[in-house]
Amino acid sequence: MKTWALLSFTVCGISLLLCGCGGGTTPVAVSPLAGNWLLVGPMPTNGISFPPSSPPSAGVRLAMTFDVIGDQVIAGASGSNYCDNVQASFTFAGVASGILAADGSFTATPNTLSIKGTAPKKSGEPWSGSYAASFGGPLAPACDTNLSGTFTATSFPLVSGVYVGTGTTLVVSTGVPKAMPVTVQVTLQQGGRVTSPGNGAASNYFSNTLLTGNIKVQGSPCFSSGATQTTPASSVVGNMVSARFLMDDGSTLTVLGPLTDVTEGHIATGIIQVQGGNCGGVTSDIILPALDRQG
Repeated sequence: MKTWALLSFTVCGISLLLCGCGGGTTPVAVSPLAGNWLLVGPMPTNGISFPPSSPPSAGVRLAMTFDVIGDQVIAGASGSNYCDNVQASFTFAGVASGILAADGSFTATPNTLSIKGTAPKKSGEPWSGSYAASFGGPLAPACDTNLSGTFTATSFPLVSGVYVGTGTTLVVSTGVPKAMPVTVQVTLQQGGRVTSPGNGAASNYFSNTLLTGNIKVQGSPCFSSGATQTTPASSVVGNMVSARFLMDDGSTLTVLGPLTDVTEGHIATGIIQVQGGNCGGVTSDIILPALDRQG
């Protein structure tokens, strides 16, 4: 029987971009490179199943979110690779940097991923480039190392909208846990102004990585509403959504999952983790397969 495992490599570099945040006013001039891009499709995934009922197609998937400040390129990436019945995935947030040359060429290198390309002349236009990556690690198969190839990047919009999903949470009554139905509504907006240490234009700028919003939960005995926290900030990196909400009982809910395609109509969530508050812990985590955008 084939087995399928998930190897997740997350780099905590988001503080480089999101040291603080303010309003969400878009600057007058925006580089055509700034925004969300699918480099090697379909969208990356972080799903897991033993064995998979529908394993992902073999090969690399790669999506990125770019910010351009002057001639500096800052980017985050999410990606995955499926080979030898193993799914390897990663998220690099705000740690890729490079210089945008006068001819539009640039190289951005977050850790074990390197991107070379030429920025588009107009927003939304495809652009070409090449990548080199390695998902190396003690559990990674040999086919996850020294990956490379060329691509034509396609744009997909900044996340914006209301997402709704139904799931369950465990409620303990008279010592017996019982699954209770829960409805979750999340309003998300990608992009906003951030403040980072230092002086000059690069210390206060619009970042496409920043994610803000609010959440409403019906059916939970612990909480009913909340909003994204300032620190640590929520984010969209490539196609990976990571939102942390401070709830009305003092708990923190973490919504994490990938956008499944460029229409952004579906976020594969899995589990919403609950920490602290009136009944934080494993029994209050919400099992939520997906969030679907309304309208």
